[in-house]
Amino acid sequence: MQRRGMILAVLLAAGPALGQAPVGPSTAVLNGARLGLFAEYGQADTDITFKGGPKENFDFRTAFGGLAAALTSRWDFFVRVGASQAETTGFDGNWNAAWGLGTRATLLQWNDLGWGAMLQFTNLVSRIDTVEEFFVGGTPTVLPAEDELSLAEYVFATGPTWQQGPLSLYGGFLVRLTDGEFEARAKTERASLQADIDARWDAGGYVGGRVTLFKTDPGCTYGFSRCDLTAEGRFTGDSTAFSAGLLLPFGGEY
Repeated sequence: MQRRGMILAVLLAAGPALGQAPVGPSTAVLNGARLGLFAEYGQADTDITFKGGPKENFDFRTAFGGLAAALTSRWDFFVRVGASQAETTGFDGNWNAAWGLGTRATLLQWNDLGWGAMLQFTNLVSRIDTVEEFFVGGTPTVLPAEDELSLAEYVFATGPTWQQGPLSLYGGFLVRLTDGEFEARAKTERASLQADIDARWDAGGYVGGRVTLFKTDPGCTYGFSRCDLTAEGRFTGDSTAFSAGLLLPFGGEY
């Protein structure tokens, strides 16, 4: 089945804009605790160039909650679940499911300065109810439809983290690969269209800060040992993104 090309171009171009998730420090963040709960919120402004068409600007928002676990005192693993929403001219997406996982490790430590590396994967499925024109039996037919955008993002980041008392500053270099698939399905006819999103590489930097709002006995086996507030910015050639989050380590010392 075929479909109007401009509508497909808009939806396919949304892919790289939706996939950005917070990075955080590239070094381990639990700092000796066994477990941690976290919450994150972010938004981004991204320019996307259509293939053979104009450049469009997308705004998107993400909200995640998650659990981090220490594999060693210098190596963390985390899982996040949440939702994402994107919009641009002619495209006003809903909040839909998103999830991800990743790991970060402190590779080197010199007194208050550490160097780390992190890897993360984020997956997003975004659905929109709409009315579109399909070709059914060779005849253009307007039908109620559901558009589904499935995205996968892979991120590698590395850089330093400096900590002095309750304050930490971090930053570094990141590389990102975004891939995915688009499918449009008519609701009342057996009409659909599948298209792969071309893998997209992007590179840039990130910078952020973290402050410990409160701290308790690090050896306690119940309750939260501290509360960290984090804010960061991420910058690449075609996007600017900001996020903030809270981390609550617990479970005693590793």
